[in-house]
Amino acid sequence: MKPFFERFCPRAAAAGRPALMGIVNVTPDSFSDGGRHCSPNAAALWAAKLLEDGADILDVGAESTRPGFSPVEAGEERRRLVPALRAIRAAFPDVAISVDTRKASVAADALAAGADIVNDVSSLEDPDMAAVVRRAGCGLVLMNGWREHVGARPRAAAPGSLGRWVARGLFEAREAALMDGVAVDALCLDPGFGFGLKGADNAEVLRFLPTIVREAGNLPVLVGPSRKHFLAAMYPEAHGDSDRATALFCSAAVAAGARILRVHAPAASIQALAQKEAPPRV
Repeated sequence: MKPFFERFCPRAAAAGRPALMGIVNVTPDSFSDGGRHCSPNAAALWAAKLLEDGADILDVGAESTRPGFSPVEAGEERRRLVPALRAIRAAFPDVAISVDTRKASVAADALAAGADIVNDVSSLEDPDMAAVVRRAGCGLVLMNGWREHVGARPRAAAPGSLGRWVARGLFEAREAALMDGVAVDALCLDPGFGFGLKGADNAEVLRFLPTIVREAGNLPVLVGPSRKHFLAAMYPEAHGDSDRATALFCSAAVAAGARILRVHAPAASIQALAQKEAPPRV
């Protein structure tokens, strides 16, 4: 099996550049674009726009995980997700598609409908998820901070030690996946900016990101800051333009070694990276 990045981001790998994961929300309540792309046709049209703007991967999700979200039952998530996935796969047979879900049963149906990657924000909270991934031979993104994000437990670190806390959580998730038989080449790690991290916490973890990337070894690191509220204070020079602030964050993350950027507006991040803008100190 090829490593995750070469397998799912071949153009980016060949060009020696970071890859862009474009967000397709088929939800009525996502914080940025809820309700805009819920029908299969609308989802496929938005996917086409993301690809035109430079996306390498499409990440399709049917349950919002914004702060204070209401969980979605598996049946409803499947009803929203599977028709959209089928429409996108039919329109773009060669594009890598990720499904943003934390439920093993939904992931299994999404993989059957054409997804290539499971983006599990809960890092295998569902005990059946590893088996689904292992049987499918698909990619798996593991993210830190889920239980803290939903209030299931307090964060086990204070400002000043957050980078190491994130690293420890990621590598514990990696080891758990490997113990459950998931291939190492299937894995990608997401530090979870905005999940269990508030305001300036995210800047602290961004400063620690080179260490996380180094300790991840051959596993690619994905960052997903797109349009999150903490960016406004972090990049006041963006003057409230959330895509501009996202692009500045992504520039800093790439400089720190991140290889995949999960964004709503790929073109803005491409422009910032092409101009090699020096991100402000954080």
